[in-house]
Amino acid sequence: MFVWIDNRTIAQGNINCDIPGMWNRGNGWKVPKNALKTVGLSSKIVSFQIRPGRIRQIIQETQKTTGERVFPEWMENYLMPHQAKALVESYGHTGFSFWAPPGSGKTLTGLVWLEMSHCPYKIVVTKAAARGTWKEEIRRCTTRQPVVLKGKKDLQVEWDPDVIYITAWETLINWVPHILKTIPDKYALVFDEIHQGKNRKRVKPVLQKSGKTKFVPLKNMTANARKLADKAHTRLGLTATPIPNRLQDLWAQLDLIEPWAWGGFHKWAEKYCAAFQNGYGWDYTGTSNLDELKERLEYSKYKTSQAAISSNLPDKRRQIVYLDHDEQNAPGGFKNDIKQAAKTGDKEHLFETLLQEAASRKRKYIVGRVLEAVASKQKVVVFTGRRKDCDVLGMAIERKLPSGIPMWCAHGGALSAKRDAIRKEYMETEGGAVLVGTGHAWGESINLQDTDLALFVMLPWTPRDIRQWEGRFCRLGQKRPVLVSYVIAEGTVDE
Repeated sequence: MFVWIDNRTIAQGNINCDIPGMWNRGNGWKVPKNALKTVGLSSKIVSFQIRPGRIRQIIQETQKTTGERVFPEWMENYLMPHQAKALVESYGHTGFSFWAPPGSGKTLTGLVWLEMSHCPYKIVVTKAAARGTWKEEIRRCTTRQPVVLKGKKDLQVEWDPDVIYITAWETLINWVPHILKTIPDKYALVFDEIHQGKNRKRVKPVLQKSGKTKFVPLKNMTANARKLADKAHTRLGLTATPIPNRLQDLWAQLDLIEPWAWGGFHKWAEKYCAAFQNGYGWDYTGTSNLDELKERLEYSKYKTSQAAISSNLPDKRRQIVYLDHDEQNAPGGFKNDIKQAAKTGDKEHLFETLLQEAASRKRKYIVGRVLEAVASKQKVVVFTGRRKDCDVLGMAIERKLPSGIPMWCAHGGALSAKRDAIRKEYMETEGGAVLVGTGHAWGESINLQDTDLALFVMLPWTPRDIRQWEGRFCRLGQKRPVLVSYVIAEGTVDE
């Protein structure tokens, strides 16, 4: 991550040392590799070499080194070009970031990267709602076993090289001390949705009786993520939205992937955020020296856009997302409905009522998924069950949606003419947009093929409904590939 350069070389090269992440050690400087090109030393000190060859060769080499087949044979030719390129460019780095839109295969990329690391132990940090997805992908794509680390009490881990351990950003404060105390050897670390770690505040100043200031570590999520990153042998960050709001959000993520290589936040912000004192404190909301920042990022980051991957994606992909019980919303207003349905003796009616109850448990996850997609300028359609759930979900999304993103919410209570007008507006919209409706109102005889992500909140429960609902998006005239995501609430009738 760093290269040692003595003072003589610095002086002879007339090198600017005012780069965040460069550290003076008296007789020389520690220079982060991501800054070598910036200071003009790449040709003198180190040659940037990316391991040549296709990803298939890397997978085969990994399996030869470990003496076992970790991935099934179909995996060797399954990865899409943008995934393969990201993996090839990350090879040999101790810290790397992969920025790609939702649905571009970041999870699978992360699994291959974990095996390429050759570390005995492997840890994934993701959002609580995504733990089930990682668990299923590990089972589907590798011979490893997934183990989810959750809970706050009775923390125990039996470390096994054949296991990939999954924990959540929300529970890092509980698990990190235990992991660092018990893990027996080096580990590779994947930060999924790394923008969750954008909070830069990891210590607080405390004035001592002597008049000196002591910085006390905070016990928050990002502080614990930083401790975990600091001890990791190698790190990978995955995200679709590396800069959720302002450029200042990026520093904490970079510091997780390449600890110390970007310097402290204040110096970094002075350099790249045009930091200044405004009379009340420091203002970090600006931008500056962006060409230099982009040049440094090129060393340890691979970015792909929605447009770049569209030509390589199949017309339709299916995804199953599992939500643990503690990741679900509490259901509301269904007890009487279920009792009434049970009294009728109509099994079909009871089954559909239970599906609607399960759909109401997924609102928090759906809102987050929609916001992530529109941040990448994707168009999203959400199908849910009954009208009340549609209205509540629509209002929840609208409250969180950034201004300027068009959204429509309609169900069978709206006249067909109004729904058709909404459909036309949605289809004609360029960039991010959201349409929320019930499957009964929108799931048949309607063209919605100009869609990037279709979220099925209430699951269709007959083969006909599945074909019809998916058929809204996969049609002649389709302009873009679509990801159809089935969201399953564990412990409900969904299973």
